[in-house]
Amino acid sequence: MIAAERAAMSEFHDLAELALNSANQSWGNLGYWEQETSYSDANRALANILGQEARLKSDSRVFDAGFGCGDQLLLWLEHFDVAAVCGVNLSQSQTRRAKQILSEAGFGASAAAIGVGDATDPESWARAMQSSSIDCVLALDCVYHFPDRERFFRLAAGNLNHAGTISLTDFMLADDFDTAGWRAGPLALMLRLSKIKRSNLVIRKAYHRQLEAAGFAEIEMTDISSHVMPCFGAWLRAYRRQNPGRMSAQNWLKYRVTGWFLHWAYRNNILRYSVIRAVKKTGLAQITEENS
Repeated sequence: MIAAERAAMSEFHDLAELALNSANQSWGNLGYWEQETSYSDANRALANILGQEARLKSDSRVFDAGFGCGDQLLLWLEHFDVAAVCGVNLSQSQTRRAKQILSEAGFGASAAAIGVGDATDPESWARAMQSSSIDCVLALDCVYHFPDRERFFRLAAGNLNHAGTISLTDFMLADDFDTAGWRAGPLALMLRLSKIKRSNLVIRKAYHRQLEAAGFAEIEMTDISSHVMPCFGAWLRAYRRQNPGRMSAQNWLKYRVTGWFLHWAYRNNILRYSVIRAVKKTGLAQITEENS
């Protein structure tokens, strides 16, 4: 497994999570830990919550912004039986694996058109969509890493069909977070290490306003922090004791720090993690590359 890590070490988002997964699984989110005891099961549970919140159905045509190694794409296609998916992912190594997973499962380009791209770039959307229409945008545990979340929201609204929806899981600042308080310094340090822009973290009301400004209404936000943030680190400590040789020391450290930070941010009421759904406003014009 360490060899696979080295092969993709030039990318921040790579194949390191393979070492945390069960056999033949390659999930890469934080997981939803209500009853689940394995990383793969918890990751699938979080994806399933997102799919349910998005109200996916057999005629849904989905754009997945940041699809990881492809396991979630199979969930949309097989479990939710959506009509088709397209999408982009910044990671070349993950995209190669996603294409392999889809091919092995029997899904060709007509059912799943995916590629390397930036979900905040209009050209990436155009290449992925290939003039097809979409009625649902999904973003599972990735938007906080985007270079410009508000731009992503605008592109999502502009490319969705009439009354299309966006559904995502994302971090927000706790409503009482004090930007001048003692918690601001440690938070800023962790965000730099995690390659997360500070501007991507806002309180709930500001997040709501960003979605509205981008062209969305009927905004629903559900806090699921208690089943996400304090749980990953606890699971990781036990897993590492049982599997000491599964991952390089550098990546073990990265995930240990992530687990510690999530627990600290939850306990000190700094961050909250939510599942969000919104509907495109009626009459919103299509966004083109020129006016985005």
